[in-house]
Amino acid sequence: MTGTNALADATVLTTKANLQPHQWPHGLPPVEKAYRPSLAYRMSLVGEGRFDAMMAFRPTWEWDIAAGALIIAEAGGVATDGFGGALRFNGPSAQVDGVLAGGPAVHELLVGLRALK
Repeated sequence: MTGTNALADATVLTTKANLQPHQWPHGLPPVEKAYRPSLAYRMSLVGEGRFDAMMAFRPTWEWDIAAGALIIAEAGGVATDGFGGALRFNGPSAQVDGVLAGGPAVHELLVGLRALK
């Protein structure tokens, strides 16, 4: 896990669609964007400390993120749904409302910009 504490210093694994203004009620995050395929791979790279965070805001299959969420938690990071809510597995639809994961400081700052209130 990286020790990055400021969004301006963060590199986030994501897609262009996740950085559209309508996704960020409190303003776009000033992050550097990078992309790698596969949600599980992105989460592993964050847990390894090669990137500061990752995000995917579309409905996400539980089996695509369960192992990555564990890797991130074990590395000292935070993995939540796309709005900062707890990830809940084995739900009726087998999907969660996106995923946002990273080091505690960067994660908190990203959730703050995404908060609906």
